[in-house]
Amino acid sequence: MDNVHIPVENMSWLFLLLVFLFTVEALTGGLKEATRRDLGLTSFLFVFNSAVMRPLVGIGLGLGAMALFPQYANALDGVTFWIAFPVTLFLMEWIFYWTHRWSHIGQKKGSKLTWLWKIHRTHHSAKHLDTSVTVRQNIFWTILSPHGWFVAVCVFVGWETEIALSLGIMYVWNLLTHTNWRWDESMLKHPAFRALAHIIITPSLHHTHHGYGKDGKMYRNYALTFAFLDWAFGTLHIPEGRPSRYGVPGEDPHWTEEAFYPLNRLVRKSDKIQTTDSV
Repeated sequence: MDNVHIPVENMSWLFLLLVFLFTVEALTGGLKEATRRDLGLTSFLFVFNSAVMRPLVGIGLGLGAMALFPQYANALDGVTFWIAFPVTLFLMEWIFYWTHRWSHIGQKKGSKLTWLWKIHRTHHSAKHLDTSVTVRQNIFWTILSPHGWFVAVCVFVGWETEIALSLGIMYVWNLLTHTNWRWDESMLKHPAFRALAHIIITPSLHHTHHGYGKDGKMYRNYALTFAFLDWAFGTLHIPEGRPSRYGVPGEDPHWTEEAFYPLNRLVRKSDKIQTTDSV
């Protein structure tokens, strides 16, 4: 594997997989409960983040790193694949777990991380869970998530193949855990599979994280792939059934709030200042 090179740009097949799975869900009746608002916001964010935000993060970080730290370009290129690959896979999951967990701490009243929850809230506001929700992200989550900046860092230091494979594994598994085909539901009744659910995140575990009410635990199951992180840090919940409801309790904010917070607040504040000055 040390002689194999997989460019990150070649990972566009992941988006084709998303479109394929989403189409299958639609044709098999899996989107009956999805609202027009949810599908519209998700589609907009998918296009905007793919066409604008992700290229900006990758190119911006790459150019910045070359300007500020040129001595570290390809600095780790000589590290063998069998060390670099598990390191990138684990580190990306580790960073995601804590970023994700901190964002939910922002839900608590009086938290200093309220701003982080408002950015992540967009991913949770969908009233129905399917594969498309994987790309339902506030534009600034693409900056905060390690799937943007950490990937760029790994490419810069010479671990492009390793991070491309790590990204592929995590994204495919993320699609499978968001799908509304709860293929693990019956298996969770068996002790062996429940034991496996302490190691790997399954659809039931992630659906629970997106739900509230009966068997909805938004403060549990933060990991994307490795459930053992939740197990180790006391945030694992293995459900007995499906959540009674999906989404976030209360009224939905305006779609601009979900897509662009806190940018929309800054624009609104600027407009108020200009109006006051004119008066």
